[in-house]
Amino acid sequence: MSEQKTQTSTITVVKCMSCDYNAEREYKEGDYVMKVEGTCPKDGGKLYIAGIYMKEVRRK
Repeated sequence: MSEQKTQTSTITVVKCMSCDYNAEREYKEGDYVMKVEGTCPKDGGKLYIAGIYMKEVRRK
């Protein structure tokens, strides 16, 4: 039997204020909810951090 190691990864959810664009990326130090994060590649609107969560990543 092989052992599986469980690690956590912190994910930041980024959304556009003016369209339906959203993306997930790795958390960066200094991220916080409602922080304005650049411009949307779809319509040029402002991007903001809508959420931050942790998920388990299983590795062999």
